[in-house]
Amino acid sequence: MLNFRYRIKDKDVAELSECIITSNNIWNYALRLQRKSYEWYGKYISLAKLQSHIAKKRKKNKCWLKLNSQSVQEILQRLDASYQRFFNKTQKHPPKFKRWDDDGSFCFKQCGFIIDNDVIHLTDRKIVASFSFLKHRAYPKDKVCTVRIKRYNNRFYVVVCCDCNPKSLARDCNGTAGIDFGLKTFITLDDGKEEVCPRFLFKNAKKLRKLSKVVSRRKKGSNRRKKAVAKLANFHAKVKHRRDDWQWKLAHKLCKQYAVIKIEDLCLKGWVALWGRKASDLAVSSFIQKLQYVAAKYKTDIIKVDRFFASSHICPDCGHKLERKLGLDEREWQCPACKIEHKRDVAAARNIKQWDATVRGDAVRPSSNRGSVSEARTRSPGL
Repeated sequence: MLNFRYRIKDKDVAELSECIITSNNIWNYALRLQRKSYEWYGKYISLAKLQSHIAKKRKKNKCWLKLNSQSVQEILQRLDASYQRFFNKTQKHPPKFKRWDDDGSFCFKQCGFIIDNDVIHLTDRKIVASFSFLKHRAYPKDKVCTVRIKRYNNRFYVVVCCDCNPKSLARDCNGTAGIDFGLKTFITLDDGKEEVCPRFLFKNAKKLRKLSKVVSRRKKGSNRRKKAVAKLANFHAKVKHRRDDWQWKLAHKLCKQYAVIKIEDLCLKGWVALWGRKASDLAVSSFIQKLQYVAAKYKTDIIKVDRFFASSHICPDCGHKLERKLGLDEREWQCPACKIEHKRDVAAARNIKQWDATVRGDAVRPSSNRGSVSEARTRSPGL
């Protein structure tokens, strides 16, 4: 499944705004029912019963008729999926209520829309409204499954979901690389090459501080505060887009050069707790997700080495392990066995690359399936 997102360029989007408000109202109504049911009877309303009740309620509410029946069902399915993740403990908190003007989306599954080149028509037995969008790339017209209208940062987008697989790309080389993540240098390769993150948020910290102060000075509920909040949201969106663009290019660069990429499985929550905004500005988790997605196109293996593997304290030449713990300010160290000096990050990347030769215990060998993600489980103590 592939999603193609296009920005709607029409300025008159009042019809879409009303649909977003309606979807938020239906979400809040269904969420309120679930909470009352648990509070009074201690039971969870099943998805089938909830859909049946909302379908009867929708016939009496003219505002809810702005969305077709399948769009309403999809909203309830998303609410049920959120609750199921909470019950399975894969989500920390239950779903929350939405403000009427919050960003949201609604989906057309099989009917309710017609896409004609770069124009989408909303239909209810007849064309109700039409909106043109910026079609910057083509999508397979015969494989369209669903169409979602999404509002993000006061801008509307059309997300076309197609039943197709990403195109495979060719690699230039078939080598293996070990990658060590850091704060000063974003990644360090085993051959000594480094990639420094531009730190987009840090470079624009003054502008962020200025816009945040403007928001704090505005009176809550006023139109001037809404405008200030919109400017602040636009600033964060630009920073995110620049960071994403840089990460996508780096992911393609790595997957194009290597057939196997080994990375360390970091505790990213601990990073953020220790370093705060500096760690968040790097967005390591977002980069790993992009790397895994791009690796599937190039048929590259992404192997995660266990976070308790002491990659920074092992000599990559002789295999000797330091007994003492290195401080964060010690960027170079000498092996007491072979007397060879190592740069800390490069040595860690080399150890990650040759991880299967140095680790003992129940280590798992890399999977032979291209584009897959393997995890190494070791018994080595972390230092």
